[in-house]
Amino acid sequence: MLFIDKHMSYSNTSNSPISWNAIQYMVGEVQYGGRITDNLDRELFMAYCSIWLTDQVFQQNYCFNQSVTEFHYHIPDASEHSRFMDYIGKMPGNDTPAIFGLHPNADLTFRLKESGEMINTLLDIQPKEAGGGSGKSREEEVKDKLQKELLPMLPPDYMDVEIREKLKITKGPKGLGEPGRMDLVPLNIFLGQEL
Repeated sequence: MLFIDKHMSYSNTSNSPISWNAIQYMVGEVQYGGRITDNLDRELFMAYCSIWLTDQVFQQNYCFNQSVTEFHYHIPDASEHSRFMDYIGKMPGNDTPAIFGLHPNADLTFRLKESGEMINTLLDIQPKEAGGGSGKSREEEVKDKLQKELLPMLPPDYMDVEIREKLKITKGPKGLGEPGRMDLVPLNIFLGQEL
């Protein structure tokens, strides 16, 4: 908004035309497009910018969606903030595919795909029966595997108090501190932090 405000104010004071190409580039490629990671999504967004960021938006009752849909997006012919807020409050929470130039079946396809993915996720996280008839759930099998394979690989437990006592008497390199002073021997400080 700040960029567009400055650009339009400059154009107005200098009596030069608004550079819609600059506005489309700044909005579509830099300010919003820089956050779009998919190239096809960026192309689509630039197509919207080329249609919607033009001189035509200043025509009375300019409509952003020319196709027949349940809601017509247009710029209200008003100067009061409250009328704009009322109009925004009437906008639908979810748009139909027609507003994006898609066939109405696109919504059905999307919902079927979304439902299928949800069902597959539920099936994947559901406990499964073990193949050998052991009656263990998948979680129990994973727990058993961790106990049998990973726990033996862990080093033996250490006693923090014993280690810190040993560090107190360990001398560092010559001239870098005295034993018993954890804060003066950098190696001991490092070992303490690692532990």
